[in-house]
Amino acid sequence: MAGYSKLEVKGEWKSNSDQPTEVLVAFGSISLNILNTNGEPVRQWAYSSIFLKNKESSKSMFCPDLEETESLYIFDQDAVNHLIFLCNKTNRKKFANLLPWFFIIILLIGFSTFFSSYFRIVTEKIALSITSAEQESNLGNIMLKKMSGVSYCDINKTNEYIRSLEKNYLPITSDSIDLIFMNFKTKDSILLPGRKLLVPYSILESEDGAFVLAETIKLGIAATKNKEAIEKFFSSQRNKALLIYVFGFLTDLNFNKDSGLLISLHGKSKVLDKVFTDNEWLTLKKLCKL
Repeated sequence: MAGYSKLEVKGEWKSNSDQPTEVLVAFGSISLNILNTNGEPVRQWAYSSIFLKNKESSKSMFCPDLEETESLYIFDQDAVNHLIFLCNKTNRKKFANLLPWFFIIILLIGFSTFFSSYFRIVTEKIALSITSAEQESNLGNIMLKKMSGVSYCDINKTNEYIRSLEKNYLPITSDSIDLIFMNFKTKDSILLPGRKLLVPYSILESEDGAFVLAETIKLGIAATKNKEAIEKFFSSQRNKALLIYVFGFLTDLNFNKDSGLLISLHGKSKVLDKVFTDNEWLTLKKLCKL
């Protein structure tokens, strides 16, 4: 096809609203030029947009768009083949030009994903580093206040009583954690920032409640020492809220209880040792009447 040398061939051009018109078809470097019989320009079609609509032995029909607003019949078969060659060559060149941009876009997406994840990790670490124990306790208090629709036992009375028992096997004798028995619909406990352990009131009515309470406290204390509650709180925040917090503002933070750390005994085997005597357990239940 590189040897095709005709400058112009006859054709028949037609638009939707006109009758077919005899034209001259000239092959330009980047487009097909359609001229009237006097050599005046009628249309100019880019090779990249032209497609073959119908090919017959005596003539072939080309269109410049999928809507087929115009059509061109070419009767010279060599010219038909040459036009097909030019259109395919242009499309291949167009694809070749787009290929580097495609890889650039893929790389940009990959880098943005990586740096977005890296930015998130760094921001969470900064938030943890600037949060003092007092600030963490304040965050936990705000979360507790947001749960105003849920009733809970007297915090001071229940914690003072449990600490007064001084049981060696129940690591609650330190002031490292506060128990808050709450009347919410869940079997698992929730550890809030600031050493606040929300325990479902249903534990006190459960047959194995004493064991569940003791094990929950142990898990809560371990999680508090590892700062798991405040880490969970920050990991639950949106990027914007976390960034605003780093600059000293709490307004956009999510204080929903779902931002707390779930303490679950799922899969933990039950021990037969009694954690509380019957009288101790009964006294605790009386202190925590809702």
